[in-house]
Amino acid sequence: MESIIKKLVFAFYLTDDGLNSEINRLHFECLSKYCYIFDEIDICIIKDKNLSEKTLHEAEKKFIEFHKGSKIEFKLFDNTPYRESLVFKKEIADCLSENKLVFFAHNKGVTNVLKYDKDTIYTWVAAMYFYSLNFMDEVIDSLYNKKFYSYGSFLTLNNEDERCNKFGWYYVGTFFWINTGKLYAYMKNNNIELPLMNDRFYSEEFLGNIYPSWNLIFTASHENRYLRNAKDYYHQAKEYLSILHENTDDFNKFYNNILENV
Repeated sequence: MESIIKKLVFAFYLTDDGLNSEINRLHFECLSKYCYIFDEIDICIIKDKNLSEKTLHEAEKKFIEFHKGSKIEFKLFDNTPYRESLVFKKEIADCLSENKLVFFAHNKGVTNVLKYDKDTIYTWVAAMYFYSLNFMDEVIDSLYNKKFYSYGSFLTLNNEDERCNKFGWYYVGTFFWINTGKLYAYMKNNNIELPLMNDRFYSEEFLGNIYPSWNLIFTASHENRYLRNAKDYYHQAKEYLSILHENTDDFNKFYNNILENV
């Protein structure tokens, strides 16, 4: 097999008062654990209009400190109502013809921790890293040796009257891998056009607007586990995690280690 290029596209919403917040420290700790995986890293900083140059340079320095030899590039995006979805559209959706394994993530929880239980949000965020990045042999096997186009955490199938997207499934929280060349070929062979971006949920809903997942036809997750009709992650993420993965001992060790350094 030819060399597999593994690329991280990370959307980082940055404010002057948020760089050193606890939730962002949690993201930095998680990224530092797994950045060795990637051959290429694109850090897409989403900045408010009046963001200071000092904060911007401090943020870049933090990422450089742990990138550990991967090719790293910084890109700047003005903050819009689309937030991380604009990054996804420009850096991934519009570039599917590039034949790579691309992982998309963002600093989830920056505003959520102001409204919801902190431990619930932190558990959700840490679990998205762990269950997307901790089993790379499984990721590569799923996306190269098997039929799957994507692999991610908290795969959820919502069979409801008002579906979140065309096929009613998504990786809740928007941490997932795509085999871009494989997905591009599927879309081209089936005359499928890119979904239009019309709200901030574009990135989370993107894959479920392109191909179905019922009975896990094209979508993968750790041990191919998924949830049905799990609609309240902001209050029940910890309960959903325990349903998805009966043995969470390894995750708990990872999570506790992360918290010690946050």
